[in-house]
Amino acid sequence: MSRKFISSILIAAVTVTGISLSAAPAKAGNDDLAKFLFGATALIIIGKAVSNNRAHATPRHEPRVVRPQPRHRKALPSSCLRLHHTWDGRVRMMSNRCLERKYRHVDRLPATCKTRLRTDQGLRKGYKMRCLRQHGYHIAQS
Repeated sequence: MSRKFISSILIAAVTVTGISLSAAPAKAGNDDLAKFLFGATALIIIGKAVSNNRAHATPRHEPRVVRPQPRHRKALPSSCLRLHHTWDGRVRMMSNRCLERKYRHVDRLPATCKTRLRTDQGLRKGYKMRCLRQHGYHIAQS
């Protein structure tokens, strides 16, 4: 119930009580009892309206909706994946030059994944694929 409704009931109760007190000369006996019962009934109605208002005012917590991030931003072009042979094994990495040409969000890639390798063909720059996967990136399906 709204505050306006409660205040209007309160005003009506006070007005009716004031009119009934001043309308007729006081009679002994049943008239005082009727006024008391009327006032008590008005207070009960007002109290019930206030308690109903408080019961409905409690906030209801709805579960928070977690929207997944768009996967297209974290989809890396498969043509940029390179397999390099180093002195201690094979390393899969995304070519830096290829990503700059074919991937729009290169500036958002994690800096911790950036690497440089010495291979048989010379120095190669790029991003470690294992590290990128740990940060949520994946190779796009073509």
